[in-house]
Amino acid sequence: MPLTPPRTRRARLLTAGAAVVVLVGGLGIGAQAATAAASTRLDAAATSAAATVADARDRYDALHAEQEAATERLELSAMLTDQSTRETLAAALDETQSRDVAARAEIESAESLLDQANGVDDSLLTFGAPQRDAADALEAIEFDDLARLEEAVAALGEPVDALAAAVAAWHQEQARIERERYVNHVWAAGWYPELDACKGSVDLTARYDDVPTIAEHWSCGGKDFPDEPGTVIRLKGLHEGLYRVEGVVKMLNQNTATSNDLPRGYDLLYQTCQNGQSSTMSITALTKVG
Repeated sequence: MPLTPPRTRRARLLTAGAAVVVLVGGLGIGAQAATAAASTRLDAAATSAAATVADARDRYDALHAEQEAATERLELSAMLTDQSTRETLAAALDETQSRDVAARAEIESAESLLDQANGVDDSLLTFGAPQRDAADALEAIEFDDLARLEEAVAALGEPVDALAAAVAAWHQEQARIERERYVNHVWAAGWYPELDACKGSVDLTARYDDVPTIAEHWSCGGKDFPDEPGTVIRLKGLHEGLYRVEGVVKMLNQNTATSNDLPRGYDLLYQTCQNGQSSTMSITALTKVG
């Protein structure tokens, strides 16, 4: 058989050129596919991470608000004499402070990764490596410090409740002190001699047809007796107890009125002559509350 004639230089060059075109073309197609796949994965990772980071930010904001509320409670409780509940809450808040800083840094780092993912190099020459690295970073995002902050803030509940109870007790005590700021001593039962002795209120019930009544001269204490409805006062001696003032329920003229003109249906009446004038005798009703 005849031999195949040797190829010419031109033929060899054409063959080599075709091989290079095939190789380059193959590499281009492979780079496009790899980059497209990496970009798709990165888009999915970014979407998922964005939702996760937004949720973490919302959780952090809520936790930070709880800390601020607890701090405000602490600041408003400085009037307590017993500082033990304040000290307990202050220690718990100190614990949350460092964890708050760490959680905030954790979230800011995740937000930074999201921002960086938007500017990843998408050149075909990288075959999608930057996108894959960015996706790896986004998929690895965790919020361990945020979880620890949640635990620390949850631990604030008990000391906050204890402080709230202490503050409520303090306010109740202040209210009691305020209620008892006015104290009236019903020192005797009698008539003019006892009233003129100016030692306190006098029980006139027996003289007033058993209508429960106490009285004082204006200058002996009548001018100081509260007549604002709702005021709570303490009586000592006869008629001992706490009473709510119902206000002045009747004005009488001593020169024309009798015990028949006294209002009925109240636990106790208090009588005094306004400005020392017998023509303007005020009758203040009292209801026993304790």
